[in-house]
Formats: sequence, structure tokens, C-alpha cells
Amino acid sequence: MTRRTAWGTYARITDALRQRITDGTYAPGTRLPGEAALCAEFGVARNTVRRALSTLQANGLVTVRSGLGRFVQNEATAQPRTSAEHIAANLRHQIETGDFQPGDALPSEAQLARHHGVSRFTARAALIALETAGLVTCVHGKGRYVRQDVPR
Repeated sequence: MTRRTAWGTYARITDALRQRITDGTYAPGTRLPGEAALCAEFGVARNTVRRALSTLQANGLVTVRSGLGRFVQNEATAQPRTSAEHIAANLRHQIETGDFQPGDALPSEAQLARHHGVSRFTARAALIALETAGLVTCVHGKGRYVRQDVPR
């Protein structure tokens, strides 16, 4: 029998782990618990934990060291590696500094692709990273907007 996980469970796990990182429970440079330990703690399948960890990695909070595990990223040394990460970091900075206010629409995928000279897929990946970080909300058919509850 296969184990079913409620829709969006990975997002709750992501939020819980993000909270532990931001409150210092997992300090920069420390190793995160293994997948098996996290599966046992949250009572979910390994794929659910992997999806949560991948989201943290895409947001630049966690880095993977092959053969060693996942570690909390030190923000002082974290640099965007891909075009999508660079675009997401740029937009995140604009949100945090107030260039984009809560409720403001972000540039479309097509606008970001033209401006940065990348594919729409890359622009979309940047916007999705901001969504998973909880900074942006997507309104289907309308665009992506800065969330009203974004901390300053």
C-alpha cells in the first residue's frame, strides 16, 4: 500500500525548516538532519522531504555537499550561481528595499526574459523561487504580486 501525503505538506515542512534556520536552531554551516530523520519527524515519505529540501536549496538557504549532506548556507558567502538565482536575488532585493511594495505586480516572465537576456523558462524559475520563499503570490492569468504580509 502506498502512503498518501496531504497536498502542500512539503510547503509546511519547508516553512518549519526555514523557521529553524532563521531562528538559529540550525546555525549557518551546520548540517541538517538526514532525510530519514526528517521523514520520521514529519511522518511523510522521502519524496516529500526531498521536495522541501530542494525548495530550501533553490532559495539559497541550504547547500548540498556531495557525500556529506545538506548544510545551512552562510548568507555572507552565498552567491547566485545560475541566471534564475541572479534574477530572483535581484527581485528579492527590490522587494526588501521597497522598490516593489506589497500588492505591486512584478514584471512578467516575458519582460524579465527580455531584460535579462534569458529564456522564459529561466525567468519563470526565478519567479517560482520567490513564490516558494513566500514573497510573491501568483494570480492565475493576471501575474505575480508582492504579498501583503511580506516582512520588511
